[in-house]
Amino acid sequence: MMASGKCLCGAVAFEATPLPTMSACHCHTCRKWGGGPFMAVPCKNTSFSGDITRYSVTDRADRGFCPACGTHLFFYVKAADIYALPAGLFDDDPVPSLRAEYFIDQKPEYYCFAEQTKTLTGAEYFEKFS
Repeated sequence: MMASGKCLCGAVAFEATPLPTMSACHCHTCRKWGGGPFMAVPCKNTSFSGDITRYSVTDRADRGFCPACGTHLFFYVKAADIYALPAGLFDDDPVPSLRAEYFIDQKPEYYCFAEQTKTLTGAEYFEKFS
């Protein structure tokens, strides 16, 4: 099922096929990028319209944002060809609930989630997804 959404100013829109999961990343980079955990939905068949600024985080991943309003658009995993899109970008809620938390060993103590999720440390994340 295709889903759609757009950035805050509407200059960038997307269509994608969400996978049936939502995750939260607690790594230092995601928290610095967005000010808190990165709540994301992994998607396939993702296409964008409008100008996008890409930032190559590492040789494994890019981050994208709208150059007009600064909205965070994606975390792109190059090897898997998967776009993790922020859950709040979708026009409709793409998935029912949070399923996994990554970099749990970097999560600060000042917040927590009520859902019981699968958790991976940073090392476990790289082992599973590299």
